[in-house]
Parts: sequence; C-alpha cells; structure tokens
Amino acid sequence: MNKRIAIIGSGMSGITLAKKLSASNEVVVFDKSRGIGGRMATRRVEEYNFDHGAQFFTAKSEEFKEFCNQAKKDGVIEEWQCRFAEIVDDKIHRNWQFGTDKAHFVGNPQMNSFCKYIGHGLEILLGKQIESIYFDNQKWSLKTAENEIFDNFDYLFLAIPSHQVVNLIPKNFKYFDVVANVKMMGCFSLMLGFKENLKMDFDAAWVKKSILSWISANSSKPGRPEGFSLLINSSNGWADENIEEDLDLVKEKMIDALQKIINFSPNQIEYQNVHRWRYANASLREGQKSLFDANMNLGICGDWLISGRVENAFLSAVDLCKNINNERKGFVILPSTIKE
Repeated sequence: MNKRIAIIGSGMSGITLAKKLSASNEVVVFDKSRGIGGRMATRRVEEYNFDHGAQFFTAKSEEFKEFCNQAKKDGVIEEWQCRFAEIVDDKIHRNWQFGTDKAHFVGNPQMNSFCKYIGHGLEILLGKQIESIYFDNQKWSLKTAENEIFDNFDYLFLAIPSHQVVNLIPKNFKYFDVVANVKMMGCFSLMLGFKENLKMDFDAAWVKKSILSWISANSSKPGRPEGFSLLINSSNGWADENIEEDLDLVKEKMIDALQKIINFSPNQIEYQNVHRWRYANASLREGQKSLFDANMNLGICGDWLISGRVENAFLSAVDLCKNINNERKGFVILPSTIKE
C-alpha cells in the first residue's frame, strides 16, 4: 500500500531520497528556498555566474560513480579540467591538473542542474519554510512560517542541516542527542565579477594559512558565462569566529586577503557580493550514516552525518532507504539508478 511521505529539504540528500521513495509512494518535498539544490547553489548576475555553494564533486562509491556516468552521458554534469594549485602563505606551493587522478564534476550549466535532473517529475513545493512539525495518531503535520498546514503524512524525513533539524524534531526522537551534538561550521562566500580577465597561474586553489580557504575562477567551469568571475570561500574557523560580522566588513577583509595572492585593483571589480553560510560544512564523523526512528516514522539524512561532500549527501539518502527497509520490509523499492 502506498504511503504518503513528506521530505523537508531539496538538496542532494533530500532529492535523492524523494526519487527513490517515489517509486512506490506519494512523496511531497518542501523547501524554504526559491529553487532546489540546497548548498549546490549558483547565483547568476548578468554575464557573471557564481557557484557559491559546493564547488565540485567526485565519485568514489560504485553506486555514485554509476549515477554520475549516466548524468554525464545526459549532459547534466561535466568534468572540470582545471589548473589546480595549493597556496601556502599567499604563494603557490604546488600545481597539478584536475582529472589526472580522478574526475572532478560540476553541474552543467549550473550546480543545481544535477538536483533538477534527479528531481524531475517530483512534487516539490518551494518557498515553504517549515516552522513546526506535529506527530499525532501516527500521522505527521507540517506548519509553515505563513501558518499553512500540510498534514496526513505517514512518514516524515528531514534532509536539512543539523541545527535546523534539532529545532524541529521532538526531544523524544530516538537519536535526538546524536543530532544535537553535531557541530556544523560556517563559511563566507565572496563573489567578484571583473571587467576583464585577471592573469592567474591557476583556475582553482586550496588556500592555507589565510582567512581564505578556496579561490576559483568560476568562469573556467564548463557551461558558464564568459564574464570573468571569482568565487572565494573563507576558512570555516574564521567564519565561525566572525559569523555575526557586518557583511561589508567581511567582504573588505576577504578582498584584502585575496590581493595578497592575486594582483588586481579594486577598481577592476564590476560586481561584488558575499553570502553568509551559517551551516556550510561538517567534520568527518563515525557512526550512523542516516537516522530512522520506527516508532515515529521519522528519519534524517544529510552529508553532515558523514562529512561535508556531495557524494556523502547521496550516500546518506541511500543509507536511509536501507535503514527504512530494515524496519519496513518492502517499503522502499530501490532502483539500480536514480533516473528511470
């Protein structure tokens, strides 16, 4: 018998879960944003394009490799063949080429194209910030910030950052303490659009011993507009220490740090903005890859249960399906691939 299922969150984990469950159930996905993808996010400003969430992803597990191969054939993702560098003390420490060891993928033409590909055909309600949830008589109800009520769900699954999860779930959830003890780290993403190309000896770089952690010429990625754009991420530690700082001051400090690495004048910047991610990343953790309380028909998945990677978001959703099946035999039909 088909079940009615609510999923909160339309990032990689939530969309993967929804697709797998929708094979034999009625699934509704809720997301507070205007578009799907979560941290697989892209901002478009005239001729500039900024992937201000996940920068790229790799595939290690056989299941995710198989799925990525299919998505690549369908033109939804492409390999990013870029000149890569490691920068220490504001100087290039070493260089290499992406793709010589393993494929580094990006969504095409933007990062959330991958989630749109998975979520094709699903019922997804955007702009719905779920403020509270209720479990009564074995049914779940959801209430939005606008006091809309969505009810009569047999199961509820949350695929959102841990801090948002802990503010929604009841304290008698079997794994409440597990969620409450997860620490997610913040990040600032600086977006700069330039009037002309800058001369750089790399397309992307990890940065060490700086308030910055990542620099990339976003316009070097496949399918992006030609307008020269840089995406710069702060370090998680610096972001956590300054998470409530005025964004103009954050922008100023990050630009100053960038100028120590790349030679440019602020007058060359045509567009600038900074995004504050309060829950951007999670450290590697041991334990459950997903959480499911069979007494409440309540489950949780997300990359933060493993570590902050796109593939781990996918694997957490797959693990939750298996977790549910252990409790509810035959409930989830698991196709060999997401796209059917």
